[in-house]
Amino acid sequence: MKKMKSVPLNEELYNYILERFVPEDSLLNELISETEALNIPLIQISPEQGKFLTLICKLCNAKNALEIGTLTGFSGIHIARGLKENGKLVTVEIEQKHGDTAKKYFEKAGLKDKTEVVISPALDYMKILAEENRSFDFIFIDANKTNYPDYLEMAIKLSHPGTAITMDNMIKNGRVIEDAGDDEDLRFIQLTNDILSKDDRIETLLVPIGDGITLSVVK
Repeated sequence: MKKMKSVPLNEELYNYILERFVPEDSLLNELISETEALNIPLIQISPEQGKFLTLICKLCNAKNALEIGTLTGFSGIHIARGLKENGKLVTVEIEQKHGDTAKKYFEKAGLKDKTEVVISPALDYMKILAEENRSFDFIFIDANKTNYPDYLEMAIKLSHPGTAITMDNMIKNGRVIEDAGDDEDLRFIQLTNDILSKDDRIETLLVPIGDGITLSVVK
């Protein structure tokens, strides 16, 4: 067992980070309020995860991005804001109501021309993109966990050397080190982490922000 060198995060430290590096955004606050009013689960990424995605897109000079799991557009806004001026985010969502809300807020954010919402089962659409020989500079996966291994495989097929692939909920509320038992979501998160750690096509780190994001770079 290695000795932990990082500082455990408490609420006071967390708010210190947000106050200095993730300023309040009235549009995103409105989006979250409307999401709740529509009885859509508040399962969007955390604010610091959003900033993290924006910065990754900027660091890899991303032009074309793919998101698996739109919800109401919180993460998509962060991704699109990080893309090059002529960039485009394709975001795939299975629920029409979620996608319609995302479209509304993409337009409010001034990102209508940089975003495309596709209503489809994600794997079906990823296969279509692969058949079209599409590739992306940045891919974010935050959808049903039992498909995570398949999403990852398709994401690699839709990549090129240098593509950044990110996946959310990879710590699973701190339970990733526990016996999964009957929890299929947890079992597939654990399986995906094992795949990520051993796949020699990518280099990966599990970053402990929010509920844990894996960041992979395609070789």
